[in-house]
Amino acid sequence: MLSAATLFALAGCSGGAGGQATPITSNSDSPAPTSTAADAQLPGPGVPKVQDPIDTAKASQDPCTVLTAEQVKGFLGGPVAPKSENAGGGPSCSWFGGHQYEHASISVIVNGVDKRGLTSVYAAKGGLYKFFQPLPAVDGYPLVATDTAEKRTFGQCRASLGVRDDQTIELFVEQPDSRKEKKDPCDSVHAVAAAVVGNLKGGR
Repeated sequence: MLSAATLFALAGCSGGAGGQATPITSNSDSPAPTSTAADAQLPGPGVPKVQDPIDTAKASQDPCTVLTAEQVKGFLGGPVAPKSENAGGGPSCSWFGGHQYEHASISVIVNGVDKRGLTSVYAAKGGLYKFFQPLPAVDGYPLVATDTAEKRTFGQCRASLGVRDDQTIELFVEQPDSRKEKKDPCDSVHAVAAAVVGNLKGGR
């Protein structure tokens, strides 16, 4: 079981009522690894290495720049204003479509606390994350879908995108109501991840 500090750092987005994303937190008495030991082990055994690390400094300052307004419009079905905040796991931005866009939503957290990247995510497999499914890499960047339940919440997908060996970007998508039975939400998360990677590497 991961330490409370590590789980807090892993605060991604799980399904909440009415399309709202809620942070994942937990408690444990297990000690967290020291930063020196963690650095020496990155990536951990069986964890895919990030070959071309991305500079996330700008995204950390303004997480809403990871997606353009046109991209959000395409994903959610119309223009939606972003809402940014400094969430438990790092700077975040969310777009909530509400009733107008059938409760579709996207949330992004630039993980600014945990320094072990996907190694922490893989360590939670079978523990915190009872659902764990690696998805196709995004332009070489590893992506894995997770959930605290054995099955993903219907119409929702949460995933961790490895942008460096020591950092992830957490993604959450809720499909519009009319698409929940027609499209795998993790396909949508993959598309969002591709847009995020493209924007970050493009220097936005």
